[in-house]
Amino acid sequence: MKKHAYLIMAHNEFHMLNKLITELDDERNDIFIHIDKKTKYVDENEISSWASKSKIVFIRRRAIYWGHFSIVECELDLLKEATKGGYHYYHLISGVDFPLKSQGVIHEFFNGEDSEFIDYHTDGENGDHFLYKIKYYFPLFKIVGKGRFDGPGKKQAFLRELAGFQQKLVDFQERRGVDRTRSYKGETIYKGSQWFSITHDFAEYILECEKLIKKRYRMTNAPDELFITNLAMNSPFADRVKKNDLREIDWIRGGPYEFTIDDLDMLKASENFFARKISYDRNPELVEGLIRHLHPMDITKDDPLISVVVPCYNVEKYLNECVDSLIAQSYSNLEILLIDDGATDRTGHIARDYAEKYDNIHYHHRENGGLSAARNTGIEHAKGEYIAFVDSDDWVEPDYIEKLYRAAARTNAEISVCGFRKEEMEDTVVIFDKDKVISAHEAMEILGDIYPKENVLLVIAWNKLYKRQLFDNVRFPEGRIHEDEFTSHRIISRTDSIATVAEPLYHYRIREGSITASDKTQDLRHRDLLDALIDRVQYTENMFFGDLMIFMLYSCYEGIKHIMYTFSDETIKKNAIYTYLRKKMLPVYFGYFSRMDTFLRRYGMRFFLFPDRCRNEEIIHRGGDLATK
Repeated sequence: MKKHAYLIMAHNEFHMLNKLITELDDERNDIFIHIDKKTKYVDENEISSWASKSKIVFIRRRAIYWGHFSIVECELDLLKEATKGGYHYYHLISGVDFPLKSQGVIHEFFNGEDSEFIDYHTDGENGDHFLYKIKYYFPLFKIVGKGRFDGPGKKQAFLRELAGFQQKLVDFQERRGVDRTRSYKGETIYKGSQWFSITHDFAEYILECEKLIKKRYRMTNAPDELFITNLAMNSPFADRVKKNDLREIDWIRGGPYEFTIDDLDMLKASENFFARKISYDRNPELVEGLIRHLHPMDITKDDPLISVVVPCYNVEKYLNECVDSLIAQSYSNLEILLIDDGATDRTGHIARDYAEKYDNIHYHHRENGGLSAARNTGIEHAKGEYIAFVDSDDWVEPDYIEKLYRAAARTNAEISVCGFRKEEMEDTVVIFDKDKVISAHEAMEILGDIYPKENVLLVIAWNKLYKRQLFDNVRFPEGRIHEDEFTSHRIISRTDSIATVAEPLYHYRIREGSITASDKTQDLRHRDLLDALIDRVQYTENMFFGDLMIFMLYSCYEGIKHIMYTFSDETIKKNAIYTYLRKKMLPVYFGYFSRMDTFLRRYGMRFFLFPDRCRNEEIIHRGGDLATK
């Protein structure tokens, strides 16, 4: 069996890396990974668990800078480690690449090959004049790279000065007649993509030339685009080089262009083997489309069982409308779990009557424990592949489950979510702008801002269909309000993608006497919101979502503002709310100080020293009057 080595240079798109490794996981492959040293929260054990057939080897981490010699050093490190295995072919790809052909097709093609697949062109070809990149020295390239450094700020201004100074150095070298290529003994200079598929013989030849590579390409502008092509085309391997790197890369629309779902048909039809670049965080639907292209799903599969959990407590006036709307669902393979949370009115009798009349309705009684406890009881009794929650004083459209399931199945999403309509006290529609698929990363970023409609749509537990396994070892916190804020990030972080349905299929009834009604605004349990937001900060501290930490820290301070605005002067003084909030936020402030920007650091200090002033500003900002609060 001719084995291949995949050499991956990754940065921080770990959802994309997960999909890539899963696709490459094959007994005929081993995978060698370098992850940029600048990237935080790297969990090598977690990454290793993504492959069961391929061996995963991690390369010593370097800090990589765009267009700098550090990229060349990384490629050499990958080849040094991989060539120990004597593989038939070595494929250098990035962590935001994805195969366009199955491993069977790729291996069948390379089994009969002994060529080097490298893209190249000479100076001036296709209008690309690049000799200046190698003729002159670029000593500051590690710092300034290819950046423009537009915009305000001292840092940007300093970098602009450095970039200008480096250009002056290049101009000086040109005037003095500096030309590093004079020693190349008549070699033709080539440039091309750094990505390649090469044989073991050529991989070893590259390593034999390591001293020459370091001598020629240090302080070069974008040496990664030069060193492989020049070695190949000015060596005994030149006759084996095919001017084709087998990569679908669009340099016309970008540098390179990031493919979107609009490019799916083009990528499916491509004769190339790999595509870059692709972001799962921004374009999950494209990646899932490519996966379905490589591994067609069985569309004849029967509709799975879906469990609908309905917590019931003292809703005798509303329960019939709720359950009748579920009985009327167009999706037939449904079980309805009515959880009687120790109701003291006729709610339990009504629920039992439904269970006796309909085979797919099941009644469960428990002692009163609150909404979270009732939902948790429903989760434990649910037998469906999917699970949904409907509050017992709400109701849903007849195609509610049908549309949520079809959206999830069509896109391979673990959660689907629709809009809702507020009823009775208000009559407002809250919906997504359009049907689409968002990644877990994008969803978590939305959670970092507690005010927009998208945040509300993602946080609440109802209006969604979930894969049942998302609740393995996850439950709603009992004895708390804001239970959805505690749970949403834990569930979303376990998904890959979420399908949105831009229709108000759920009817949300706001009742007087509910916890959201105005007469309960002074309930001290509203402080739970801050605990949930702090938990979200701590939960974000990992390799998938670590870059979103600043958003979660902002949401904590927005939560403080919300709590201070909600409580009256009397409640704040009587219950020492400021002391409570300070105690909660001090560990966050000092524990994550290095992750905060200047605004958060200053606001945090102002809140600790002058909470009344911060509260007054928030009330004025919302158009309120402190005297009436």
